[in-house]
Amino acid sequence: MENFAEIELGELDLLVLSCILILLLAIALFIILSLLNRNKKIRRDIYLKRNIAHIDTTLFSVAFDGKSIKEFSNDPEFVRNWKRRIYREQFLTELIKLHQLYGGEIALNLQRCYKESGLIQLSFEKIRNRKWHLKCAGIQELSEMEVKKAIPIIQEHTKSKHQTVKMVALIEVIHLKGLKGLWLLKDYQEPLDNWIQLNLLESIKAANIAEVPDFGFLLKAKNESIVVFGLRLLSLFHQSQHLKAVKRLIKSESRQVSQEAKKTFDELSVIGGMPSDQV
Repeated sequence: MENFAEIELGELDLLVLSCILILLLAIALFIILSLLNRNKKIRRDIYLKRNIAHIDTTLFSVAFDGKSIKEFSNDPEFVRNWKRRIYREQFLTELIKLHQLYGGEIALNLQRCYKESGLIQLSFEKIRNRKWHLKCAGIQELSEMEVKKAIPIIQEHTKSKHQTVKMVALIEVIHLKGLKGLWLLKDYQEPLDNWIQLNLLESIKAANIAEVPDFGFLLKAKNESIVVFGLRLLSLFHQSQHLKAVKRLIKSESRQVSQEAKKTFDELSVIGGMPSDQV
C-alpha cells in the first residue's frame, strides 16, 4: 500500500509541475507578444512622424501649385513610401484635413489628386469593411471629396442596423445631394430615433442650404418616426403652409406624433401670424 501511495503522489507532483510550467510558459509568451506589439507600435509611430513633413510638402505642391501625383515619380522618398499602405492611409488622412480647410481651385486640386492617385479606392474598401467605424470613415471621406458616384453605395447604408452608420450615411447623402436627398425618407421603413434626428437637424443647420424643398410629403409617411422628423423640418424651415395637416396630426394615435404636432403647430402659428383657433 505504501508503494502504491508513493506512485500516486509522484504522478500528482508531475501533474502540478506540468501545470506550473505551462502557466509560466503562457506568461512568458504573453510578455514577449506584448513587448513585440509595443515595439511594433513604437516603430509605427516613429515612421508616421517621420513622414509628416514630406507629406505636407507634397500636398501643398498638389493643392497650391496644381501638381499631379505622377509628377512625384522622380522623388525616391515618395516612390519608396507610396508602396506601403500605411503611408497611403496617412497621406489620405492629411489630404482630407487639408481639403476641409480650403475651397475653390485648391479643393478641386485635392479632389483630382484623391481620384487620380487611387486613394479613392481606400475609401471604398473602408465602406466594405465589417467594422462600423471604418464604414463611417469611408462614407465621410467620399462625401468630403464630393464623389457623386458613391451616392448609391452610401444610400444603401442609410438602412444599416448600426445607428451610427445609418446616421453618418444619411448626413452624407444630404451633403452630396442637398436637402432633396431627404426624398429617400418617403418610403423609409427603418426607425429614425431622436439621436439620429437631432444630429441630422444640426447637420442641416450647419450646411446653410439655400434651396429648400417642401417637406409636406413626410407627413404622409407610414413610418411614425419619419412623420416626427417631417414635423421638425417644417418647424425648422417655417413651412407654415402645412398648418392644417399639422393640426390634424395632433389627434394622431401615436403619442410621439401627437406631441410633436402640437409643438410644431404652436411654433408655425406664431411664425405665420395666424391665431391657432382660425386654422
